[in-house]
Amino acid sequence: MPLQAHIHSRFLASIDAQRDAIEQLAEPLARAAELMVDSLMREGKILVCGQAGSHDSARLFASLLTQQYQQARPSLAAIALDGGAQALADDGDCGAIFSRQIESLGQAGDVLLAISGSGNAPGVLAALRGAHDKDLRVVVLAGGDGGLLAESLNEQDVVICTFAESAAFTRELHLRAIHSLCDGIDYLLLGA
Repeated sequence: MPLQAHIHSRFLASIDAQRDAIEQLAEPLARAAELMVDSLMREGKILVCGQAGSHDSARLFASLLTQQYQQARPSLAAIALDGGAQALADDGDCGAIFSRQIESLGQAGDVLLAISGSGNAPGVLAALRGAHDKDLRVVVLAGGDGGLLAESLNEQDVVICTFAESAAFTRELHLRAIHSLCDGIDYLLLGA
């Protein structure tokens, strides 16, 4: 197969992955946006963390909330937790890189958005546990079945699982989910 045809087929596969995700993601994305807006309206904040490639997704989400997504609005309280170079490691033993920040910054009523392609990132899992200790609500954005992160949620938490054939498509679906969350938050705050 020529390279151009291969590229064309990968685009189509990505479109199919997004089309397949619409039904499974719309409801948890809406619940997550509502949870986040409820926290923001009560003067809470959204803390976000992710390891490896998900670290950049966490930073993007926080940036879109503190700056703007598509339309001008006041800055929203969002913080991307930064574990430094350890956060860039692939699901390695990162211990308490994020949970210590949650311990110092998190307040009851805040929301943690925990992002992991595998659903098993140890630093993100520790953050989730730390968030529960501080009475934060948790939204998990993970690949596959959500892994250990999904298993660790409380009934008031939200899990957004993206099923994709590859890690690259999982990252694409996570980006789509992040944009959908930002759009949903803006929609709830500013109207259509």
